[in-house]
Order: sequence, then C-alpha cells, then structure tokens
Amino acid sequence: MPLVTVYIPTRNRYDLLKRAVLSCLAQTHKNLEIIVVDDGSDAVIQQQVMQLSQLDPRISVILQNEPVGACAARNRAIAIASGEFLAGLDDDDEFTPERIESLLELFQNNPTRSFVSSGYIIKTASGQILTSNKGAREIDLNALLFANVVGNQILTKTYYLRDIGGFDINLPSCQDYDTWIRLVERFGSGQRCHQTSYIVHQDHGSERISNHMRRRQGYEYLFNKHQHLMNESQKASQRFYQLLYTQRPGLLALLKAAPYSQMLVALKVYLLRKIGYDI
Repeated sequence: MPLVTVYIPTRNRYDLLKRAVLSCLAQTHKNLEIIVVDDGSDAVIQQQVMQLSQLDPRISVILQNEPVGACAARNRAIAIASGEFLAGLDDDDEFTPERIESLLELFQNNPTRSFVSSGYIIKTASGQILTSNKGAREIDLNALLFANVVGNQILTKTYYLRDIGGFDINLPSCQDYDTWIRLVERFGSGQRCHQTSYIVHQDHGSERISNHMRRRQGYEYLFNKHQHLMNESQKASQRFYQLLYTQRPGLLALLKAAPYSQMLVALKVYLLRKIGYDI
C-alpha cells in the first residue's frame, strides 16, 4: 500500500481540528502520514494541538510561532511529506472513512492523470445538507478555465505539487483553484469520481479558511494570473463566477451576467441561497 500524506493547516480551532484528525485516523487505508501545521495559534491552543501527536504515531505536528497563512502552512507540510501521494484537508472539514482508499484506487486506474478528486457534502449552520456531485469525468484545462469543476481538495503525487511550487502564498482566496489549473497545465488532465467523500462544514461560527471578504481579491488575482490561457467564453465565465461568489446579486442581475451555458447555475445558486445555504 502506498504511503499517503495528509496535510492539515490550522489556527486557533482545536476542537474542529481534532474532528478532522480523527476522520483521518478512521480511514480504511491505513498507510498514512498526517501532518498538522499550526499556523501561530495562541499558546494554550498550541499545547492542545501538540497533544494530538500522542493519539497515533502517524501524526506529526509542526508549530509556527507567527501566522504566515494557510498556503504557506500547506507548503511547509508538502516540503517535508514522506508519502508518494498527498491529500489536503481543511481543519474544519472531515473525510468519510473510505476517501483515501477510493481516491487511490481511482488514481491507480488512471495513472496518467495529474490528480483525482470527488464530490463533497456541505453541512450548513441551519442543519441542512447539500450534496455536490457532478459525476465522474475527466477534468482538462479547457474545463478548468471555465470554472472550478474540481472542488477544494484532491489527491495527487507529492512530486507534482512540489514541481509546481506548491500553493501560491500571494492569493487571498482561490488558492486551491489556482493550484489545480497549474497542475493540469503542467501534468495533464485530472479525474473526478462519482463518490462524495469530503465533508465541508459550515455548521460552526468560526471563520472558514477562505471567507467572503477575501474572495473578490482572490478571483481578481486568479483572473489576471491565468487570463492569457483563456478564450473570450472562458473570460466571460470567470467574470460571472466572480460576481456569483463575491457578491449577493439579485436573480435578475445574476441572469443578466450569466453566459447562456451558466443560466441554470445562476438559478440554482440563487434559490439555494434563498432557502439558507451559504454558497
């Protein structure tokens, strides 16, 4: 069984972090290395985080005295990872037990892919559950330049992430999306499976790693960085998604801004927001 390194950046969210770590320990694939990078938590919290390494010898904890951001924390874990493969996990989210095993199997069945990913489940503060699963498909550069059809976490080869320089620390948001674009540009298409094996928690009061206030700057930076790769249709799609996810426009404004192919997306997101989903 190949060794898989799971990296988890965290700051001042011990209780949420512990849930994330326990979901790693519950994996059906047991050959894991779990690297927690504490990005400058308060001293009391860092003491608690250090205790996580006593739960299992597969867990290692890195403490940073000052916060440098989630991307830099991820990059530190990537630099020291021992696994042939890497998988990311946000500290407020969790894996389903079969996630690593199913993604490894998918990668082994598609060895020329640059990464593999899955659908995900969103749990909201109001107790609602939303499943995002767009089905199995190849994810090529053309598709990625229209929209982030991957999600926020993948499984890939450690060498691949190191080769592209890890995550861009200058991005205030959209760091994952930027990384997927660079992976596909460098190493070819990714592959998404039909399973939903990642749980996104919006059912807590803590700030998520990327919040609404940083999204606009992130989308603008991402667009400027990669627009040389985009055709006019892709640029229009990116402008639509920037409006969709950085503001809360009304239905008429959304439909007016949406390219024809994105009309259903605009309507779906608007209706989900009306009934309380934070997307």
